[in-house]
Amino acid sequence: MQRRPYNKTGKPATLICSNSECTNVSSKLYIVENKIIEALRIWIRNYEIDCTTKNNLTTNNSEILEHSISLTKKELEKENEKLDKIYSFLENNIYDQIEFKNRSKVIKNSIQNLENKLKEYYELLSKNNKTQNFAENKFYKLNNIIDIYNKLETATERNILLKLFLSKVTYSKNQKALGKDADYSNFELHIYPKLPKI
Repeated sequence: MQRRPYNKTGKPATLICSNSECTNVSSKLYIVENKIIEALRIWIRNYEIDCTTKNNLTTNNSEILEHSISLTKKELEKENEKLDKIYSFLENNIYDQIEFKNRSKVIKNSIQNLENKLKEYYELLSKNNKTQNFAENKFYKLNNIIDIYNKLETATERNILLKLFLSKVTYSKNQKALGKDADYSNFELHIYPKLPKI
């Protein structure tokens, strides 16, 4: 389908198929455009609900991870205190070398495990925060495209903007809208957003 302008007659541009064998019926471009924007509004609203739900889960995950980090740090602190004590026990001859090695080995293993766990929690938290920031940023952009779209003056600019968010739009119409009371929006549209899943 392509745009057919009527500059000389002052009629609104239409959307037509350039293939003479095509059975698709043309429509006034502004009606099709309005329907695409309306479909985008609905899709964005649904996307917003999806983003909000996922952001709530992400926020909950962040809170759980922050709590886990806090608990792990406390455990790590205790294990380091234990290690300090066995060093003092060695210095004060309460432990011999063998006892010290056995006890310190257990505590050092525990410290290593806790440090690994802490590193894993921090990585998960960072990933979680990036996901949340991405969702918020993407939704902010989505929310503004319709406002921006309506302010653009040329068909080329509008087309470029739509192509940022839509991979394609399919249009089909098989009946002409004839008469004064005819329904000029008797066509079917399918929009294909190209946003990544959150």
